[in-house]
Amino acid sequence: MVVTAAQEKPSREAAIGPAPGRLELVRAFVNTLDIEAGTDELSSPDALGDWLRARDLAGPHGPRPTDRDLRAAVTVREGLRDVLAGHAPGQHPAPADGLRLVVSALPVRLVLGDDGAVRAVPDVGGPDGAGPEAGLAELLLIAAEAATAGTWRRLKVCGADDCRWAFYDRSPAGSGCWCSMAICGSRAKSRAFRRRAATKRRPAGRAASSASS
Repeated sequence: MVVTAAQEKPSREAAIGPAPGRLELVRAFVNTLDIEAGTDELSSPDALGDWLRARDLAGPHGPRPTDRDLRAAVTVREGLRDVLAGHAPGQHPAPADGLRLVVSALPVRLVLGDDGAVRAVPDVGGPDGAGPEAGLAELLLIAAEAATAGTWRRLKVCGADDCRWAFYDRSPAGSGCWCSMAICGSRAKSRAFRRRAATKRRPAGRAASSASS
């Protein structure tokens, strides 16, 4: 039986599971682009607004996203994907200038809670409630909290170029490279085996050709 990419997706998600707590929102945001299936949940400004509101990351009466907001969201998403790729063993995160520029402009302010703790929160601003910029700011604040909690480095993207699905690495040593060892890991092993087999066959073929000449 041939298993298609569409059939693999649910089993892969079931196998890798969600990231802990609110870090799952960041993982889901990165995965709004499914490289393997060629689908994008952020296909328009309205789609961005729907995605944020469905996760309580934008107020129900806040301003609708614009094309500029959509470009900023995609820049953040793909910038985060590159950062998460740097969480693989032996790699180092390298935030792109575009991501730095968007992040520096997001509205954030400090508040003093009733418990006396100082926290950073999105600066909603205006009478209409939180908009898309506040939603993006909230996602990045979640990433900041995860860095403090020690869970950020375990959020990664699959090492397969045709996948790059964000996953939370639960391996004891934090050395996972594939979203699913049974799917992408198995594919990578199969490709490596075929390359090694082809390399071994090549010298013998050239030798036989030389002998016949």
